[in-house]
Amino acid sequence: MRARHPSANVSPALIASLALCCHSPAIRGQIAPPPQLFVVHGTARNCTSITQLDSALSSNYQAFFAGWSEQDYNDAIAWSQACAAFGWHVPGHPRIPLLQAQHDKALGPVPARVGTPADGTLQRPRRPADLSVEPPLRAPLELPADGSPVIGSDTTILTHYQDTLFDIARRYGLGYEEIVRANPRVDIWLPGEGTRVLLPRRRILPPGLREGIVVNLPEHRLYYFPKPAKNEPPVVMTYPVSIGKDGDTTPLGQTQIIAKIEHPSWVPTQSIRNEHAASGDLLPRVIGPGPDNPIGDFKMRLGFGDGTYEIHGTNKPISVGMAATYGCIGMYPEDLAALYALTSVGTPVRLINVPVKVAWTAGTLLVEAHPAIGTQGQSSVPTYDQLADVLRKTVQGTRVSIVWERARAVFERADGVIATVGTRL
Repeated sequence: MRARHPSANVSPALIASLALCCHSPAIRGQIAPPPQLFVVHGTARNCTSITQLDSALSSNYQAFFAGWSEQDYNDAIAWSQACAAFGWHVPGHPRIPLLQAQHDKALGPVPARVGTPADGTLQRPRRPADLSVEPPLRAPLELPADGSPVIGSDTTILTHYQDTLFDIARRYGLGYEEIVRANPRVDIWLPGEGTRVLLPRRRILPPGLREGIVVNLPEHRLYYFPKPAKNEPPVVMTYPVSIGKDGDTTPLGQTQIIAKIEHPSWVPTQSIRNEHAASGDLLPRVIGPGPDNPIGDFKMRLGFGDGTYEIHGTNKPISVGMAATYGCIGMYPEDLAALYALTSVGTPVRLINVPVKVAWTAGTLLVEAHPAIGTQGQSSVPTYDQLADVLRKTVQGTRVSIVWERARAVFERADGVIATVGTRL
């Protein structure tokens, strides 16, 4: 696939160039050796759970480190050294300096520790102009104890001159269209210094069972509900995704992960090769693992279509959050690496089409609206009948005062930003 320079207006041609293949031969997963265990702060850990540490370090999630002692940090360093090939560890951003910085913040600096240079100096990571090489901010969110379906919070930040909206979206776990819709007056490529940008990170959980993976297509978002560990509260992890483009719809329904493959090859179908050839982009029959592979370093096959639909990565991260694939679910490479380590063959996967989510919380009626996805994958504004139907089902016999003008405005914007549209009487 040839590299193309994105323009300020994302055209159908760009979306076509970002489309990713889903039709590779089925490969069965392999049996892994028993995981090595580490005990950190009284909890047994293995290399697949190192992503929890990565989440806490990259998002400054202090609750994860509550009560940690000097020994706990030493144990975590040993855990990090043994599991260097797992999680979000990337060249230029080693995990151990971040862990040492967290230690110094919580307990104060010490002259030297395991993994510290001989002179005791700490090389703290710097923020690069290109955020694509920086570990993004992701943290598990505890499910509200009161049963509320509302998680997270919206945040406003100020940009730096070198930022683009895409840089910011990737760093804060948002997709392309998600951040653009929430900031319609901000220039995509040149926000400028000190521009206020809204990060829409408050969400209403999707309806239905909270287990395994749930992908809500209109939201362009994946939710992962891991089984809670003993004596630990249930959490959810959520990631932006790309979905099938117009004419290449992502299927709906209940399925599961049937295989996991590292360093996959991409085998484009003849129809995909013909489509690319028509625009002068001649694809080989097979693209092996590496930076030119459009499905990235990991993929997880789903039970739909005899395994022809997948959750995979991408070598064009700007496509995440768009309708840009041939029907598969695409993720940022670092997000998929984390999810891949947390899931297993047999993990349930549910794909839904819910453009409008409504919730009660603290006596207020909240609405979160996204563009609707049609039967052919086309995007459109939800209809007023959809709004009324969803509100009726939520309110039922409850006495409520609804500000219909506000509800209609939220619906027409369909920007994913939660708004209050009513109160309980």
